[in-house]
Amino acid sequence: MQVSRQKKRQFLLGMAFSLLCLGGMFWVIEPAQIGQAIQHASPRYLWGTAVYLLIYLFLRAVRWRFLLGRRIPQTKLFHIQNIGQMLTQLLPFRLGDVARAVLVGQQPGLSVPQGVSTMVVERLLDMLLMVLLLPLALLQIDTLPGWLQQTALLSGAVTVSAIFFLVWVVKKRPFAHQLLTWLGSKSARLVTDSRHQQLDNLLDGLHALTQWRTALILLGLSLATWLPVILAYTAALQAVHLPPSLLNATFIMIVGAFAVAAPSSPGQIGVFHMGVIAAMTALGHPAEAAASLAVLYHAINFLLMVVSGLIGVSSIQLSFSRLTQLVGLRQRLPTPTPT
Repeated sequence: MQVSRQKKRQFLLGMAFSLLCLGGMFWVIEPAQIGQAIQHASPRYLWGTAVYLLIYLFLRAVRWRFLLGRRIPQTKLFHIQNIGQMLTQLLPFRLGDVARAVLVGQQPGLSVPQGVSTMVVERLLDMLLMVLLLPLALLQIDTLPGWLQQTALLSGAVTVSAIFFLVWVVKKRPFAHQLLTWLGSKSARLVTDSRHQQLDNLLDGLHALTQWRTALILLGLSLATWLPVILAYTAALQAVHLPPSLLNATFIMIVGAFAVAAPSSPGQIGVFHMGVIAAMTALGHPAEAAASLAVLYHAINFLLMVVSGLIGVSSIQLSFSRLTQLVGLRQRLPTPTPT
């Protein structure tokens, strides 16, 4: 697979940023303190964290199947999703999304663009849920400054308005393409056919949100999908002997989710840890306990994704050569717009 110069720069930037975050973490917190906190972690609650994350993976596949019109068996889609999650953890450029789209596109009655468009909606739903939950979490945390709470409320309002605008644009597709063409006249990078293809993928996926009943079901499924993650963070807090709190766990989850959107190495090493540490120290938790939670949670999540992905490869009888071919198709696929 040929990698463009821009992708190479993104990869190097991500690696550099991950190393910078790791260096900052170990600069502030001595590795010995983190190691000592990890040694005293409770295995019982670490297992609980893993179980909740496994439930999260299953519910995420349930939501994806709903977006695909239930035209694929739940078990097979679960394995396809886990293969993609594994590749995203191990490889750069979000190649796991490519594998997911191609594998879904090979199923009867489905296509690669459908896989791409539904993954776009997945990300938009996740972003919308995080932004909606953030003000609710911040308003009840007294240790955070007022300006941060007000910023969260403003960002939530802006995001909700943007989602409503996008849903409105779904019914105005010619206008959307005209707007993109006008933007392209201001910047040559926006006037490519791939940009219009990405716009079509986005609009196709957002069509599901134009029906109120479907939109409410998807929002409910998204809330159900992320609830186990909140419970996983609650269990992780107990694992490092910190008081469990659904509110604090929600705040940590949201900050961690936003942190991994930054450029990073595969697996979001470093940026995730710094995000979680920043959230927990803002809540008044000790830095070494925050770092130990970040390390343990990330390790459990990483191992679970890899093991689940390997089980998926075996279950759908996907050969290594075919898997290599799938991730080499990135240049030929319309990729989902990142959120």
